[in-house]
Amino acid sequence: MALRKNTGYSFYRDVFSQRGGFIILDFTGILLAGGKSSRMGKNKAFLELNGKPFIEKNLEILQLIFSEVFISSNTPELYSQYKVRVVQDHYVEHGPLGGIQACLQEAVSEFCFIAACDIPFLNPDLIRFMASLTERYDIVAPKTAGGIHPLYAFYKRSSCLPKIEKSLKAGILKTIDFFDQCSVRYISESEIERFGNVQLLLYNVNTPEEWVKFQMEWEKAKGFAQDKYRC
Repeated sequence: MALRKNTGYSFYRDVFSQRGGFIILDFTGILLAGGKSSRMGKNKAFLELNGKPFIEKNLEILQLIFSEVFISSNTPELYSQYKVRVVQDHYVEHGPLGGIQACLQEAVSEFCFIAACDIPFLNPDLIRFMASLTERYDIVAPKTAGGIHPLYAFYKRSSCLPKIEKSLKAGILKTIDFFDQCSVRYISESEIERFGNVQLLLYNVNTPEEWVKFQMEWEKAKGFAQDKYRC
C-alpha cells in the first residue's frame, strides 16, 4: 500500500497501520472523561455533535492518529461499548492532574496527547502538527489570549510523570503549575489559525449556555469552511 507522506514529522512508526490510509504515530492518545460535569447537569462526554457523542467521535479521531488510545475515567462501565482501555485514577479526587498521572504511568509510548472529553471537535491536522514538535520538548500546548490549554497537549512521559507525582503528593493540583519545571513549546494563535477558527478548535463545553453558543458558532463556521470542520 502506498503511504501518504506528511513531511515534517519525525516520529513515524516502522510498521504503519492501514486505518483509513493514515500514518499512525507511535504515541498514546488519551481522552480525560473523569469530570463530574456538575455545571452541565449531565455527562459531557455524551453530548452529541452531528448526531454522534463527543466521546465516540473523538475516539475515532485519535484512533486515526495514534497507535495506542484509551480513556481516563473512574467509571469504566460507562464506556464499555467503545472497546478501548479505561484507566482509573491512582490519586482519586485529584482532578485532571490525577487523570494525567495515571495515564502517563500506564502509557506504552513516551509521548502522550491528552484531551478533555468536553472538546467538541479535535482537529487531526492540528494534533499532527503539534506531534511534529514534540522531539525537543517535554510539553507541547496551545497558548492563546485565553491562556494555556493543558488539556489539549502533548506530554513527555519520562520527564513529566515524576514532576506531576511530586505535585500531587504536595497537594498542588492546578494542571499547569509544574510547567515551569519543563521545557514547553507553546503553540501560538497564529499557528493554530492555519487549521481553522482558534476559538472553535480549542472550545470546551462546561455549561448548557456554552453548549448552545458553540452549536451556533459551529454552524456558522461550517458554512464558511466545510473542509476544516467536517466530523
